[in-house]
Amino acid sequence: MEKVEYYTLRPNLKQIYGKKVDAKTQFTEKTEDGTVTQEFKNLTLTTNIKRKDKMGKIEIEEESKISVKVPEGTILIWNENEGFIVPQYQMCTLEELEQEIKDIKDIYKGDENDTKGNETKDI
Repeated sequence: MEKVEYYTLRPNLKQIYGKKVDAKTQFTEKTEDGTVTQEFKNLTLTTNIKRKDKMGKIEIEEESKISVKVPEGTILIWNENEGFIVPQYQMCTLEELEQEIKDIKDIYKGDENDTKGNETKDI
């Protein structure tokens, strides 16, 4: 008989600088090259972009302002070129990840009194 096995997507464990924001969070930041400046206040991230570039004979000039209202508890992560951004994926601390892994192990471990079929068993 073949044994059932469970697999998990391998997490990317790269640490990324960020901030978890709340109603009291306020900051002003700018990228190293100075093309992006940001202000965070009243749970709103306001990004001002002003940059010039050249592609061959084509000159590109960008000037924009973007305001994003974020819920309390949102984690913003730092991007060298864009400043703080709302990540595409859910972020967590290593401690939170460690607890989630422990919880997952407990769910799939099961025991002899488990009637939900969470334990690994032979087919």
